[in-house]
Amino acid sequence: MARKAKYQLTAGTIVWVSEKAVDDITAMVPEEEQNKISTTSKEISYTGGQKSDLDVTVLESDEQEMENGLRGMGELTINGNWKPEDAGQDSLRAADADDSLRLMAIKFKSGNGVKLLVQVRQDSWNVAQNGVASGTFNLRVIGKPLYEPAPAAPAGG
Repeated sequence: MARKAKYQLTAGTIVWVSEKAVDDITAMVPEEEQNKISTTSKEISYTGGQKSDLDVTVLESDEQEMENGLRGMGELTINGNWKPEDAGQDSLRAADADDSLRLMAIKFKSGNGVKLLVQVRQDSWNVAQNGVASGTFNLRVIGKPLYEPAPAAPAGG
């Protein structure tokens, strides 16, 4: 029986953040300046920016009429193990300190990926008795994510 479900597995996902500030989502970041954050991340959550409503209803309208206004910023939340000397987390903490932008890339084992231009809104961490220190980065997504499909398999393989 053939599978019909479509899904994206998350095991083996690589996530990195640029070591230095960038201004554009298409910036080329050398591999040595790609600081992994997937070695401490447990969960990443993206929420796209919501557009505001523009009420264009007039006296002759049969119902309320709306148009989309400007798009709000998206949000990305990273939860995981807090590690003070982790290069990826250090990059986000530096971006938080100077309000600079970072390029973040998520690459799934399948080859599908997404790039996001982010700005740190909040860095938080917590500890509890007999546990592991955990932390969260709340990021503002600037512009739209850039989705990258997995490379096509070579023909005649």
